[in-house]
Amino acid sequence: MNPALLVVPLLYAVIAAAQAAEPVSLESLAAPLLQARTYCESGKFGARIVSDPSIGETHYRVCAHRDGRFKYVEDPGQPQQLAIWSDGRRLHRYVEYGGGYQQHDLAELGAEHVYDRPRETVPALHSRLFRWATRSAAGLDLLGSLRGYRVNDELSDPRQTVYEHWDNDRRAGARIRVAAADGAIVRYESWYDGTLRGYVEITAREVDRPLADSELGHEVPLMTRYSPENNFPVFVSALFVVAAIAGLAFWTWFFARAESPEDVVRVRRHLWRLFAWAFAVVATLLGLLAAVTWGGSGHPPAIAYVMVMAVLAAIAFGLAACFLLSSYLGQAFFGSRIAR
Repeated sequence: MNPALLVVPLLYAVIAAAQAAEPVSLESLAAPLLQARTYCESGKFGARIVSDPSIGETHYRVCAHRDGRFKYVEDPGQPQQLAIWSDGRRLHRYVEYGGGYQQHDLAELGAEHVYDRPRETVPALHSRLFRWATRSAAGLDLLGSLRGYRVNDELSDPRQTVYEHWDNDRRAGARIRVAAADGAIVRYESWYDGTLRGYVEITAREVDRPLADSELGHEVPLMTRYSPENNFPVFVSALFVVAAIAGLAFWTWFFARAESPEDVVRVRRHLWRLFAWAFAVVATLLGLLAAVTWGGSGHPPAIAYVMVMAVLAAIAFGLAACFLLSSYLGQAFFGSRIAR
């Protein structure tokens, strides 16, 4: 038998084995996840800062739906828990410790500062690991960002395959670790001058699982949602409603038990005079303060404090006027009936 006939099949077998042993590219591992209708990820991340050589660790969980809804939580279950979520129209942010709550239209510039790319509709692109792995030069192209990674055989072992990407000067770079058992991308690391600068590690991932509304939204207490710190206009409006209702109840009771409506009218007239005098005094004082502080320096300048005092004074006088004006409605209910 011609020995060449044995060499050719053997050569093909070696080539096939080499091709089979060739590691899968990162973009081919990530691409199927981008087709998912829902995506959930739990994990932890840390970053090193210049003033502290240690790396702090924060746990997180994120779930997203292709209809644009998502929910991202840091330190879940802890007093300092932070929740950021979107219902597809508005972006919400709530810190349970301290009761800080904000909401923005998704089109607002402020929404981008609260959460990077809040209008992202590809669920897997809400993955914290994928967001860290997407380089700014590649924009929103995750697969393009992953295309430059190459396997580091020295760091890889039977449990994991380590992919690397380095800048031209080999000082700054990144590593991505993939579990050998199932090909899952589980960890991203940022390196500079041989020092680990930050990492994201995925501990659990769920793809295409039906998501409950509670996994894509968050309950905020009513008093927190409409507190003066979180929603000042609504809080002030509620104060005026309360002042009107309380005033109506008081003046109705006052007219109902008075022997003569004129007694109540005299009291009201006296209160209006006090209101006018108080308004004149406060307006004069605020005018003097504004004249003294106008054009001053500082951050914020002193005139800003005067303006805040003026707003608070306007609200206080508005509430007092609302209380007094409700007396006329109380008089219409009971005053005319008593007069008859």
